[in-house]
Amino acid sequence: MATSKAKNVLMVIAHNNFRDEEYTSAREAIAGSDTNITVASTVTEKAAGTQGLNVNPDMLIDDVNPTDYDAAVFIGGSGSSQYWHDIKAHEIATTLNKAGKTVAACSHATVTLAVAGILKEKSVTGHVTVIEKLQIAGANYTGKKVETDGNILTCTGTNAIKEFGESLKKALN
Repeated sequence: MATSKAKNVLMVIAHNNFRDEEYTSAREAIAGSDTNITVASTVTEKAAGTQGLNVNPDMLIDDVNPTDYDAAVFIGGSGSSQYWHDIKAHEIATTLNKAGKTVAACSHATVTLAVAGILKEKSVTGHVTVIEKLQIAGANYTGKKVETDGNILTCTGTNAIKEFGESLKKALN
């Protein structure tokens, strides 16, 4: 009987104003013996969520080697805009995408994937305030709570966190 290898999942959060619920729900959905989760940000102490959650990330995003991961999850919230034009965030997204690995984003964080160029002609969703940015990047915005197109997984935000977590868990298995 073959044994499955643990999946290495990178979660990227903003240093300030990431959505607590998106982070905790996604993390809880994929946490387990078959998943190693690493959290990256631009700080390693007290990344602050919009609802008061403080997280001490495991590493700086600039130190991430994308080839070490089986999936990347970009957590949304207004603070995630710090990664929209971040070269390292784009490198992570494009490297995993080219390898056919899971690249996921919630709400505002979907723009990072769009600007990185991996959403062109993909069916995606995201927060209503970023629809135009997604469409300008060539994405097909569907408005669904959760959208999966190949290895790309997106969600609208906190209203879809349960479904997003379930879809993320399924994508990793």
